[in-house]
Amino acid sequence: MLNSLLNAATGWYVRRGLRAYHHYPADKTAVVLIDVQRAFVGSGQPLSGSLAELARLARSRGFLVIHAPIAADAGAPLQTPAHRQIERALSRQADASDIAPAVGPSPSDVVFPARKTLSVFGLPETDALIEARGLEHLILAGPLADLTVDSSLRDAAQRDLHITVVSDCLAASTPAALELEVRHTMPRYAHLVTDLGDLKRRTGG
Repeated sequence: MLNSLLNAATGWYVRRGLRAYHHYPADKTAVVLIDVQRAFVGSGQPLSGSLAELARLARSRGFLVIHAPIAADAGAPLQTPAHRQIERALSRQADASDIAPAVGPSPSDVVFPARKTLSVFGLPETDALIEARGLEHLILAGPLADLTVDSSLRDAAQRDLHITVVSDCLAASTPAALELEVRHTMPRYAHLVTDLGDLKRRTGG
């Protein structure tokens, strides 16, 4: 009985407390484009257009845009299947690791050095930038929803940050993997999983 009451109270708090905060102050909000690189986002793909629109929206609202690319970790002794999948994609062409042209970067953006961890928080620069800029809200997007976006989302949730995921700015290993992430996994960690149209309305457009 006590456990049921505690679970109900926790659920109410999440619904009414955490998820009620969908305000996006420009100086405390950043859009993090995770692994939006040529290896994973082809020009002309619908995802490319959605990510470009998100980047434009962020800049027009005065949000910081962060590019967080990934690098192959070929020398790792205990590579996971996820790391091997990423390494294969990055090795297919000479410019595979480049930031996808659709999203910039623009002069006002921050471009992190390429990391070898799945989560963007494996890079010390991530926490340092969040602290230096006083960021409170992260808007996440990227083509590897079931690998690196998922991992980054879980780490962000441990840092007392308010997190939004833009569902139509995601892709995954398979359509089923993407559906699982958007419908079941990500809503457990993000305060809001929404689409670009709704994000525009919430940010004043």
